[in-house]
Amino acid sequence: MALISERTPNPPNSTRTVDTCREILRECGSFNLRKASRVVTRLYDDILQPTGLRSTQVVVLVMLAVEQDLSMVGLARQLVLSPSTLSRNIRPLERDGLIATRDAGKRGKSVRLTARGRKALLTALPYWQKAQQRFTGLVGVTAWAELSDHLAATVAATRS
Repeated sequence: MALISERTPNPPNSTRTVDTCREILRECGSFNLRKASRVVTRLYDDILQPTGLRSTQVVVLVMLAVEQDLSMVGLARQLVLSPSTLSRNIRPLERDGLIATRDAGKRGKSVRLTARGRKALLTALPYWQKAQQRFTGLVGVTAWAELSDHLAATVAATRS
């Protein structure tokens, strides 16, 4: 990729600069992954809409159903979120009584799924399955399995 050099100033609309910018838009992992994530999230959120839950909230409930009781730090790590972002994201779930947090001493706060949260998750699961079927129908089951493996490897390789 031809980088924009500070020593060779190009006007912002020069052909070289525009070509470099087009290349960035085509190749940038951050931009393209976020763009794909937004489109896929919208698909799931549209299908989950009758449940009153967003796809990101369903994943939190699923994680807590599997793990039972997690520290906030552990949940943030599993979801690859900063603790402050996680706190903001789970506030509505806690407000609606779907999850509960408690002081866990040295572990900080812990989070668990409530009975109301289990019920909400059970209600959401058929909608999630419909969203998953729609998604895999669009991208292909095999292509998704391969992409999922590549994404997991990407997370592992770039996790700090």
